[in-house]
Formats: sequence, structure tokens, C-alpha cells
Amino acid sequence: MQLCYCKSGLEFSKCCEPILRVFEPAPTALALMRSRYSAYCLGDVNYLQATTHDHTWSDEELKFIQDWADNSHWQHLEIVDHDEDTVEFKAYYIYDGVQHMHHEKSAFMKVNDMWKYVDGDIYEDKVDFKRNEVCICGSGKKYKRCCAQKLKS
Repeated sequence: MQLCYCKSGLEFSKCCEPILRVFEPAPTALALMRSRYSAYCLGDVNYLQATTHDHTWSDEELKFIQDWADNSHWQHLEIVDHDEDTVEFKAYYIYDGVQHMHHEKSAFMKVNDMWKYVDGDIYEDKVDFKRNEVCICGSGKKYKRCCAQKLKS
């Protein structure tokens, strides 16, 4: 049993996988947002582009997003707040040996019975974990014995 990347606590096969594989549409904006986080974890840029409303990405944008997805160690997704068409979240990841937190309040729109990401307000990327805290990734280990080992010294 593989737990879902989106940290819902559900099995991947019963959470984001059916949405990512287009077996079923995301029933809510929150479900779409969670599936998009899972797509980043899997490096599925085609899914990210397909679930973005009214925007065609240039080759340069696709390359940048693919690099970000592929070269990040995705640790945790935290849902801060949500309603019918907005989701505020924090995505924790390590990129280029530096700890990051992507904090965004995203807007979604239903188009032809399918939820699409429209845009988002991005907040300051500021995160500081104490070495002896439990790691954000959910391993149960202390941060210093887990994800902190992926940081540049």
C-alpha cells in the first residue's frame, strides 16, 4: 500500500491516482489541488498544463516547471484553508540543497464540469525547522536525521 503524495492519509490508488490518470475528474477544487501537488511529486508536467485554465505554456516554461518538479525533494503538503473555488496551501520541498516552502492561495474555476487552476497569490518563501523537531515529511525521524541531510552545508 502506497500512501498518496498529497498526505491525505489515503492510498494513492484511491486518492490522486484516478484523477491523475484521468479515470475520473477531480470532484472539488481541493481534490484538483491535491492531485496537482502529486503531479509535482511525480514530475507530471503534462497533467499540470492540462489542469491549468486558459494558458498554454511555452517550451521554456515547461522546461522550468519540469526542472523544478524533477529536482525537488517534495516533503509535505499542508492545506491551510479552502472553500469551493480557492485553496490556500503550503508545499514544503528541498531544491538545490535549500529548504523551501511554497505558500499560495490558489483560485480554481469549473470549466465544462472539470476543475482548472486559474492563478494564485504567492506568499513569502520562509521556513525554518529546528534540527530536533520531527521532520515535516512524515517519516517520524528528527529533521536533522532526515530531510536536513539533503541540505547544502
